[in-house]
Amino acid sequence: MAEPKVGPELARLGKDVGDWDGVISVTPAPGAPAQESKGRLNGKLISGGKWLILDFKNHTTGFEGHGIYGFDPAKKRYVGTWVDDVRGTIDVAEGDWDDDTRTLTYHWSTTLPNGSKMSWTETSQKVSDSEQVFRVFFPQPDGSPFEMMRAVYKKA
Repeated sequence: MAEPKVGPELARLGKDVGDWDGVISVTPAPGAPAQESKGRLNGKLISGGKWLILDFKNHTTGFEGHGIYGFDPAKKRYVGTWVDDVRGTIDVAEGDWDDDTRTLTYHWSTTLPNGSKMSWTETSQKVSDSEQVFRVFFPQPDGSPFEMMRAVYKKA
């Protein structure tokens, strides 16, 4: 089996390497006040630049999460996994890059302990090589997106 080449898709993930200081705003429900916190995201490439490992630590709340992201050449899509200290599942996503908005959008889904399914969307917009905005959207009952979280990251 031929090894996948590190092309532009993987090079794009390489821009997340390093330490990023974040200001995080979480709105637990529509109309609820936002909760502000600070944290740090660390990114590193492994396996010859084919996989991006992200480690996040919220310095205010203690929350920790870990992701592995790459590009699946067969699907021609980005893929990712995420685990953290709140969830008891490993969540899996697929995503696409939009050149016009410089945004990577992942679509996530999981099965909750009660057996029901939950889906959401996460975006990471590259404002510049030293700033990015990460957002989490959950669908409301009418189908419209609710922005539950926003993190503005600046390269440390």
